Amino acid sequence: MRKGLIALMGAMTMTGCVTAEDGEDMALPVCPVETRGWEAWVNAMPGPDATPTLIVMGEALMPEKATAVLTAGPTDRMMPPGQRVALSIEPSDRAAGWDQVRLEIKPALPEYSSVVIGCGGNTIATIQPVMVAQ
Repeated sequence: MRKGLIALMGAMTMTGCVTAEDGEDMALPVCPVETRGWEAWVNAMPGPDATPTLIVMGEALMPEKATAVLTAGPTDRMMPPGQRVALSIEPSDRAAGWDQVRLEIKPALPEYSSVVIGCGGNTIATIQPVMVAQ
């Protein structure tokens, strides 16, 4: 029973729906078809009220009526630690094409060994090394 419920819940989170102009529901994909240009760095520049910030950026090829969103995931216990980031798709009124995504994590740790971007349970990109701008 529990395995069946978990499988059902997993299937329910695999796609989202968007209502098309003709009133028909369209299923959104779980992940973009393609991504590119992934970068990550820690902005540790000094200054008044400066807070170290991990910045993660990239681009995702999105279908019509969808936008890409990055959210922070767990930090592992390695020394230095790695940061997980989740890429997801949400409904929007945007046209199809390349969508720039950006995530800022404040306060950031002094350094990271890697940033791993995942979507739908799969790794899309691993960024190593993560540079620190001081």
